[in-house]
Amino acid sequence: MTHTAARNSRLTTMAFVLPAKTAVKAFSLKPRSLKPLLCTASLLFTTSLFCLPASAESLSEAWQLALSKNKQIEAAKQNQLAAHKKIDTAKAARLPNLVVSAEYLHLDNAPTLQGNSLAALPGAPAGQGMVSVPFEMQIAEDNAMLYTAIATLPIYTSGRISSAIDAAKAQASASIDKQQQTTLDIKLAVAEAYIQVLKIAELNTIASGHIAALTGHQKDVSNLHQQGLVSRNDLLMASVALSNAQQQSISVNNQLAVASARYNQLLNRPLNTAVNLEPLTLHSGELGDVQALTTRALTSRPELSALNNNIDALNFNAKSLRAATLPQVSLNGSYLSLDNDLLVDDEVIAYGVNLTWPIFDGGITRHRGSELRFQAAALQAQLDDYHDIIQLQVTQAWLNLSETQQRIKALGHVLEQSAENLTMTQNRYREGLVSSSQVLEAQSLRLQSLGNHTSATYDSALAWIRLQRMTGEL
Repeated sequence: MTHTAARNSRLTTMAFVLPAKTAVKAFSLKPRSLKPLLCTASLLFTTSLFCLPASAESLSEAWQLALSKNKQIEAAKQNQLAAHKKIDTAKAARLPNLVVSAEYLHLDNAPTLQGNSLAALPGAPAGQGMVSVPFEMQIAEDNAMLYTAIATLPIYTSGRISSAIDAAKAQASASIDKQQQTTLDIKLAVAEAYIQVLKIAELNTIASGHIAALTGHQKDVSNLHQQGLVSRNDLLMASVALSNAQQQSISVNNQLAVASARYNQLLNRPLNTAVNLEPLTLHSGELGDVQALTTRALTSRPELSALNNNIDALNFNAKSLRAATLPQVSLNGSYLSLDNDLLVDDEVIAYGVNLTWPIFDGGITRHRGSELRFQAAALQAQLDDYHDIIQLQVTQAWLNLSETQQRIKALGHVLEQSAENLTMTQNRYREGLVSSSQVLEAQSLRLQSLGNHTSATYDSALAWIRLQRMTGEL
């Protein structure tokens, strides 16, 4: 008999839509062998955990959905907002600083002056001198309110504020790079899951067609055995082959369910959501020069930019610390209200220019500056090493893509050859020229060639996606 799996047709009962360009005829089919295939497809539909979605989902749509709901992206956005607030904080140091305070005072005794003063006695003769007279004078009440307002405006800080602003800007730029890196990583993860679902779905279809073909073969062998034309050994081999194919189909179905759950998890939706994916268009152009791709990666990868910005931020922070040990000039103004009725004027207004120069603080500032410089040096070493890592990543991705394209080219004629071999073996079996084991071997070769071609096709799609990620252009 002839064996079948019509891969170039789309089953409306399946939850997964396969790429049309990779669809090939898995087996040739006689009309009488359609029934096992339809039964198998019906069983897969009724036992599937997935519902049929309304329309196919493209990779671009999957990326948009994942990025719009991903928690890591949301965290990166919040970190970016926080980094920009640091810039506002650093710039605010240039503005006047106003402090208002109120204080209530209660004294155990009212402030009093005691002393002696010279005074002329009343009615004393004209020639009599002054005499010393003791006195006491209360100058304030024992309860008082003290109001103070102090304003300070930095005039010259030796570069302390400007360096702090530059450090904050560098950190904000690093947060943008981090968000871009997170976006690329998520897009790569979604693409990997997307391609994995397509790949396993097609392998599942191949496995279903293989089961249908083996089922038909077993029935033919059984009929021939009942007629006494073949031995019982042929029937046993056909039954064992069918059982093995069913076991493999169960494993592929489980892999498909796991891959679909992973895909749904990346898109932040229920794990049992129906998955219906559009086919991917394979990259068929030139690979490009690996050195040119490496150069592009070294200029566009956000990881390198983030490290550079973090190094700049540490150096600016160290510069700001050094500036804090240099002269600081500020304009000060203060207002003081004593709330004392005994004073002629209980309000005081003062203003002036203040110069401070922290000459020695025990080495605290110097040590903190050295700490920041060492951290910057450590990041610089990581940056130098990351250049080599990126070159290796681009080279590996380029070689993997080249390998998959060579595999596809090598497998181009294998599909036709395996189909022709299967047809010839089946015809010879009907004529009694070959054994049943040779038919089963031809079936296995056909299954293997289809699986290899499918794997090479989707491996090529994944390799192209990964190369784009390595160059920072995904």
